[in-house]
Amino acid sequence: MAQHLSSRNPLLANGPLAVGVVSTLPVLEQFVGLSPKERSETCDLVELRLDELNLPTAELEAVIDGCEFPFLLTARHPAEGGKAPEDPTARAAMIEPLLSRAALIDIELRSAAGMTQLIQQAHHLGVGVIGSFHDFSATPAEHVLRGAAEFAQQAGLDAVKIATFLNQSEDLALLLRILADPGRLRHSVMGMGPLGRVSRLVLAKCGSLLNYGYLGESNAPGQWPVAKLKKLLTEI
Repeated sequence: MAQHLSSRNPLLANGPLAVGVVSTLPVLEQFVGLSPKERSETCDLVELRLDELNLPTAELEAVIDGCEFPFLLTARHPAEGGKAPEDPTARAAMIEPLLSRAALIDIELRSAAGMTQLIQQAHHLGVGVIGSFHDFSATPAEHVLRGAAEFAQQAGLDAVKIATFLNQSEDLALLLRILADPGRLRHSVMGMGPLGRVSRLVLAKCGSLLNYGYLGESNAPGQWPVAKLKKLLTEI
């Protein structure tokens, strides 16, 4: 069953959470305009894709001002499906001014070494840091995925997100094995492609903490509309 957040730290939730991905200003304004009850019925967190929104910090702060809702901040690397600069310092500069509004931030594992200061600032404020790994064409070998989780732990991150393209049912079985022995970090694991939708339900049921759907339009193959995903998570 999907869980409501009981603290500022979503990583302490004891069940799957639905994350609504926001990539455009009109969709964000529409969500902020909902009543608190309507927002909580839609999703558990909102991921602000800063690289897609491409708004000055002051303008974005004005939009979300007064909206008491958990935000996940992401400035995605172009090699992993984003539109932010490759330079980790530039991406960190997109996130840092908004840290006080964040419940979580997401950085790519490939950028952890270049974002050490941002990680430290986030932890100082009690903001959890997710290390993410994406493969939009395949599901890598098991040792690669386990290595990603081990690297996230060594880098001092709080959770790991693994999103891969599922070309066959065996790929989903592999992601399930990753979840079956997650180690000490919280895991969010999801599939993309034709098997993406069913994989997200199965993986959520088997322990994936953050489960991503879309608000507005999908930004990854295999996503559910987040309100429907949240409803389904309460039924499985």
